[in-house]
Amino acid sequence: MSKSRVKNQYASRGLLSRDWVVFAIASALVVSLVLETSIIRISGFQNVRDIHSDVEIFSALEIFCVISQFIILNFAHNKVSKSLLLHNKPRIHILHKAIVIIQLGIIALLLVILFEVSLSLSYDLILLKAVVLGSFLTAACMMGLLSSRFIIWMRSNKNRLTLAYLLASSCLSVSAIMGAVYVLDQLSYAPYIVHPKPYSDFITHVQKGDSSLAYIYTISSAITFILLWIGTVFLLQSYRKRFGTIRYWIIMSIPLLYFLSQFQPLVLNVLLNYSSENPMLFSIVYVIMVDASRPVGGVLFGLAFIQVSRKIENPEVKSYIVMSGIGLLLLLVSYQAQVLITAPFPPFGLLSTSFMGLSSYLIFVGIYSSAVSISQDSKLRASIRKSIETEVEFIGNIGNAQLDHTIVEKVLKTTRNISETMPQETGIATSLTENEITEYIQQVLVETRIKKVR
Repeated sequence: MSKSRVKNQYASRGLLSRDWVVFAIASALVVSLVLETSIIRISGFQNVRDIHSDVEIFSALEIFCVISQFIILNFAHNKVSKSLLLHNKPRIHILHKAIVIIQLGIIALLLVILFEVSLSLSYDLILLKAVVLGSFLTAACMMGLLSSRFIIWMRSNKNRLTLAYLLASSCLSVSAIMGAVYVLDQLSYAPYIVHPKPYSDFITHVQKGDSSLAYIYTISSAITFILLWIGTVFLLQSYRKRFGTIRYWIIMSIPLLYFLSQFQPLVLNVLLNYSSENPMLFSIVYVIMVDASRPVGGVLFGLAFIQVSRKIENPEVKSYIVMSGIGLLLLLVSYQAQVLITAPFPPFGLLSTSFMGLSSYLIFVGIYSSAVSISQDSKLRASIRKSIETEVEFIGNIGNAQLDHTIVEKVLKTTRNISETMPQETGIATSLTENEITEYIQQVLVETRIKKVR
């Protein structure tokens, strides 16, 4: 192989690992995944369906999604391999390998389903269930781990922004579990082999089994959206002075009101009156109201982190925050597994679901890596302390909290060693518990930080 060809291969690999390239791919994915879930919703108002056209659209979307997942996995691998997490937290290395294996398994299942749909015009329901279970449980674990980090950071640095994201990640973890239980419960009534159906029954689907699961999943997902919106409002507080209070709240309220409009029975009843007269117009308006509300919020939540990255000078921390923004961008559009409850053919909605675990991992690793990097860079912490903008302050707060946690861990490790050898050397055992030592260390750290600020 010639040297020029090798250089071109490395250049292409480097290009596909750049933040702006992956962000552009994620933006294209948002459009593609909204289109995917829209098809299943619109099909409920169509009298005639062309199965072969649906299969061709599904195949094209899946090929693009599979290629995008490989690119995003490579992007995440490059960032994690450079992160201080692998050097300081060996368990993260195991976690990263596990996520790669799970996501590659999901990709393999998607390809098997694609072959079945294309060749035999059918697919095994167990494959669809496996993708839902793997993606949702991965998201639940990632958000659970992120919640545990926020709890640790809250002990050292209590503020409303960290609390908002703590509640959002915790609620998302619970909602992911409930979503998996709900979808799998509904799919248990579907046939083992799914064949083409003459009409889509998504709109007229009657809940089977435990009907309370649908309400719990809907309520928990709505609360998650609202908590993420609250966190974004707190994060972008500095823009209130730039835009003015009234203009700022109008801009920030649009995604929330847009999302909540789908729960207004009056609006839906008005639209339903026109469904028989002009079903295509109704289906388009219905998709715009219901299907696009979450992705619009995801764009706001993701761009908030992208905006934070623009104000960080350190290139590594900037890249980690971009990673979190890309994760948020994809998370909300992948949070729509309810379209799978009727086991549609082709399985539109499955591609969106397959991104939920991967997007949650991007959020977790991005935020955690930025906190660890900031905790070990004194110059970066000093520059962040000088900033008065809430976006930068949030990253600085979790970085300082991670530094405090690292100090506490090191001191506790030292005190454990001393407490083991002290009785043998002096005959005196320490009377302090680990909780008392931790509280004392945190008190000293708070007083030291106050003195530095002064």
